Amino acid sequence: MTRGRLIFVPLLAGLLSAAAPAAEFRLEPLREAIIDEARACDPAGIAFERTTTAIRRGPGIKNKTVTVERWDGQRWTLVSVNGNAPTAGQLKTFRKATAVTPVPGYHRMAALLAAAADVSVDENGRKVLKIPVLPPGSVHTDKADISSHLSGEAVITTTDGKPWVARLKVRAREDFKLNMMIKVTNFEQVSDYRMGPDGKPRLASQSADSKGQMMGFVGGETNEVIYAYR
Repeated sequence: MTRGRLIFVPLLAGLLSAAAPAAEFRLEPLREAIIDEARACDPAGIAFERTTTAIRRGPGIKNKTVTVERWDGQRWTLVSVNGNAPTAGQLKTFRKATAVTPVPGYHRMAALLAAAADVSVDENGRKVLKIPVLPPGSVHTDKADISSHLSGEAVITTTDGKPWVARLKVRAREDFKLNMMIKVTNFEQVSDYRMGPDGKPRLASQSADSKGQMMGFVGGETNEVIYAYR
């Protein structure tokens, strides 16, 4: 009887340990730690230039546009388009777009990761927070908020015991209509972050690729964005 109990108790303890997830793999503490850090990254406290290289493709069409924009902590300035001073029409479009689009940066992780619903580990041993549906306002095109059609994965790294997002991958969950004429069949965006000299993560670069159909024709757009901080 005594011997049987000595065997049973360690076995039960082992089963309970296996069933309880390690704290470091639980969703809530990891997500909340990153959200707290993101909330401390005020876009009013940074200044940067954003250089976007956009290539639009279609039947017999391939247009390349290089745009330089500046954020000074308070407002946007359109610096140049293809190396030239912006036209009145370009300034109007720019002001309309920046008026409704959030300032990019690590601070936006607070809203994004509030929608994270799971944590896993990738093939490189890194924790990954999974967002089944992006919150409204997360991703805008020229004319629409497409967030509800997208899902995301945030790849986590740790510096001095502090977790932060090193890469955010966003992709389409489904084909979707951008408007009455355009159907998007593929959308992928990757945002990379680097630790800044102030010990806070900063958005370093973004790449995006989209494909779609309009009136039976197939086209798409590729964007490469570089951020330079001042």
